[in-house]
Amino acid sequence: MPTSMQTLLGFAKKAGKLAAGESAVEAMLKRGIVNLVILAEDLPEKRKSYWLRRCDHLNVDSLTLGTKDELGRALGLSPRSILAVTDTQMAQAIKLKGKQIT
Repeated sequence: MPTSMQTLLGFAKKAGKLAAGESAVEAMLKRGIVNLVILAEDLPEKRKSYWLRRCDHLNVDSLTLGTKDELGRALGLSPRSILAVTDTQMAQAIKLKGKQIT
């Protein structure tokens, strides 16, 4: 994962605009405040499929990016398989950077 993406994720965490982990993301989705869901590339296919369907059903954008270890390291946490960004501008910046990577 590029350093610029790690920086954006770090900013989102520091601003309190990011949830990490399945239960935290699920809680934010239920509240209807998620603008972007980020899934780890090494997330098992069944879980990835579940979250992609969930995002599609709720009309929330999703992005597959980095490994669990990389996502966790970017946030200074243990490995994380899923993240949710709640800030609209931060989500747009991450999506834009994600498109440049792929």
